[in-house]
Amino acid sequence: MPEDFTDEFANADLNDVRRSRRLCKVVAALAQSPGVSICAATGGWNETMAAYRLLNSTGFEPAALLAPHQEAVAKRCAGHACVVVSQDTTEFDYSHMKETTGLGPLNDENRRGFYMHSLYAVSEQGLPLGLLDAAIMLRDDDTFRSTATRKKRPIEQKESYRWVEGYNRTLELARQLPECEVFSISDREGDIFEVYQAWQRAEGGPRAEWIIRANQDRALAGVVDGEPAKLFEALEAAPILGEIEFETRSRKGTKKVNDKKVDTFRRARTVRQVIRVMKITPRPPARKGGKLSEVSFWAILAEDINTPPGEDPIRWLLLTSKEVTTLEEARRIINLYLRRWDIEVFHRVLKTGCRVESIQLKTGQALINSVMIYAVIAWRILYLTHLGRQCPDIPCGCVFEEAEWKSACAVVKRSKEAGEPTLSEFIAIVGKLGGHLGRKSDGAPGPQSIWQGLARVRDFACAWHAFHEK
Repeated sequence: MPEDFTDEFANADLNDVRRSRRLCKVVAALAQSPGVSICAATGGWNETMAAYRLLNSTGFEPAALLAPHQEAVAKRCAGHACVVVSQDTTEFDYSHMKETTGLGPLNDENRRGFYMHSLYAVSEQGLPLGLLDAAIMLRDDDTFRSTATRKKRPIEQKESYRWVEGYNRTLELARQLPECEVFSISDREGDIFEVYQAWQRAEGGPRAEWIIRANQDRALAGVVDGEPAKLFEALEAAPILGEIEFETRSRKGTKKVNDKKVDTFRRARTVRQVIRVMKITPRPPARKGGKLSEVSFWAILAEDINTPPGEDPIRWLLLTSKEVTTLEEARRIINLYLRRWDIEVFHRVLKTGCRVESIQLKTGQALINSVMIYAVIAWRILYLTHLGRQCPDIPCGCVFEEAEWKSACAVVKRSKEAGEPTLSEFIAIVGKLGGHLGRKSDGAPGPQSIWQGLARVRDFACAWHAFHEK
């Protein structure tokens, strides 16, 4: 595994030098075989027991595992003019592990596990930069049952406050990198008035802009007779700024119909949307213990005008702190919002590629520690996928070990004398080992082909070392 990846953990302070050294060894083994069990990845009884001792240790907080990676993320962000930090929450379900202790209820008391609220950073062009933060949410059984008092609690005591904390963490990055334009991106669940206030109160220095998909039809302040008093109605009545056009890929999904999940399929097509923009000032909602002040920002409505029969129209109502007065500015905000899909892919790689919900450990604390480690491994898979596209001509030895690329080339090309390929050429080899056919119409290998191919590359490298030692 390349040295630059071990640096993501090299300076971890786990309150014991031996733990910190062991961490790098465990990470190296797990990263080379994402998706297999810890026993299979570590490759030996002593190594497996050492990995279990590390994961079960209570001598450090899970955040300590991520701290060196977060420092590296900030350094990578500094090299870009614009950085997008997407927020999203995902659940980790360990209901099948009946003997594991220290887990909390999910959306039902019979489902056990925990949540992770991720802040995932990418460049404006989509290069994965890493996990800026990962907050673990472990619900308490008594608190989960007390639904009657949930609405009466101050927002700081509610789970939804994680979106405000996520924006504040992104604001810290913007203050740290004054030359970089930083955006915080959230889906509908992040439509919380306190986020707007946090942005407003940060005046006087560099601050993170935000883009949020509207969830609430907010009442508008300062409305006079004859004007729409609600957000959705006002946007629909705004003048058309122009039209945009883009391509969508085919996509499988699910939607609820009569409280049941139904599989859906959306075909690839060219989408045309009309764009409406206006500046708004929502009426502050009532909050217990204090009055919120008014905040003015911009709203963009993008409506599909060529929806095929049988499909739902693609319609977005986006709120943003960034001033929008032209069609090009509106197009950029929409494109930045579409980067939110990257965090969905990240969570998919973490749960499907690294198979973190299949890990069998005895305590919730050990599972949380393992998820922190695998989160960085999932980023690395996506980083390699994109790096091969954006820096195709660099030597693959800058990213992979000599034994990795030489053994894989010997297997695929059936030649021991093959020279060092470029990064894009070797990524294609890894993808081929992971099941990517490599036809012209297939495009570049995706994350799934990469994580499956990496496991085979690791096995080839082990064999390469064994034969060359002899």
